[in-house]
Amino acid sequence: MLLTNSKVKIQDKYLRINILINEETGVIQKTFLRAPNSKQRSEQIFNLKGKFVIPGLVDIHSHLRDFEESSKETLLTGAKAAAAGGYTTVFDMPNKIPPMLNLEDLDRFTKKANKISFITIIPYLMLNSDTNSYLLSNYSFFKAYFGDTTGNYQTTEEDILNFIKAEGKFLSIHAEDNALIELNTKKYNDRVKHHCEIRGPSTETKAINRIITLKNSLKSNSSIHFAHITLKESVISLISNFCSFEATPHHLSLNRDDYERLGTWGKMNPPLRSKKEQHDLWNLYLNAQIPIIATDHAPHTKNEKLEVFLSGIPGLETALAVILNKLKPISEKKMDLIMNTFSLNPRKLMGLSNSSGIQENEIADLTIIDPLKEKTVLADELKTKCEWSPWEGQKLCGWPVLTIHKGHISFNEI
Repeated sequence: MLLTNSKVKIQDKYLRINILINEETGVIQKTFLRAPNSKQRSEQIFNLKGKFVIPGLVDIHSHLRDFEESSKETLLTGAKAAAAGGYTTVFDMPNKIPPMLNLEDLDRFTKKANKISFITIIPYLMLNSDTNSYLLSNYSFFKAYFGDTTGNYQTTEEDILNFIKAEGKFLSIHAEDNALIELNTKKYNDRVKHHCEIRGPSTETKAINRIITLKNSLKSNSSIHFAHITLKESVISLISNFCSFEATPHHLSLNRDDYERLGTWGKMNPPLRSKKEQHDLWNLYLNAQIPIIATDHAPHTKNEKLEVFLSGIPGLETALAVILNKLKPISEKKMDLIMNTFSLNPRKLMGLSNSSGIQENEIADLTIIDPLKEKTVLADELKTKCEWSPWEGQKLCGWPVLTIHKGHISFNEI
């Protein structure tokens, strides 16, 4: 496969280069400036006409459901949504039915995920009192639910301490203080209308402070990561304590006013914040203070959203477009921000290849971005099985148009 006229960052400059990919090995065989000669031609040639090419997007926080929740999403439909959103690797959360707790669960998941060849799916395991102790020290990725959310799989302070003591490798934490949520639930009588108050800002900051205190009480090589951070105060605290963290496209682009408009379609945990809090979070992102964008893709059926009022929204297909649209017009400096937060930083954090850019002899996991492409979000065109989006009917500018996973095309809309 040959990609010509690709706009790629080489060292400190964006250059128009050609990329030759060996489709048998999936490796980037050669990158070169001059026009391809006869030996470098390929059966598949894409003239990208200056579109940006970056290492494939990585989502470190997604819920692909499946098994007893296959009505919401399956690994296959979630993978198709991910590829359409420009993702080549997705880390899948463990609050499934049944939950991911032991070797049997891991084996069941892996057999199903390995049948999908066009993206890489890596599972998290749950951290709670039922977690297999052997895996605690030997598996790489765990998730802690410090506040109740979908599935109500509660993680205690003792569970987190056991993880740290066992020198666990990587723990992503849903940080909301459960005691404060329960107290607020008694105070407010409408769990949909008052969702943003019940899970107000202090539930996040209190949980973060408690976990940081735990982390700092022990010397350990364990990596503690904080999921879907929504507040400037949280970002400042986590940076000062050298903790990794992520933010989502919905918390960066939507606020409480949108919740009033969207109703249960805009209900998620943690909830949307005030316009000022959203503005503060966005400014931190613009100033490169937020290292990772993760989708928290959390599909539910339409009936579950309308009748049970479950929290969570789909986002794999729209995440990049939502942020590109908010950043427009896209300069090279803004593309740096996109590349770092959607690709390079999550790759580095999770120990994946291509964490320093596009290079020869690396696996060709690539996302091609057209910053000028305009497309309207339409539910019936989405790959996700839940077939709805809080951005339904909105025209967004800037989309992935070609996704290449291990040297093979997984999505093509050029």
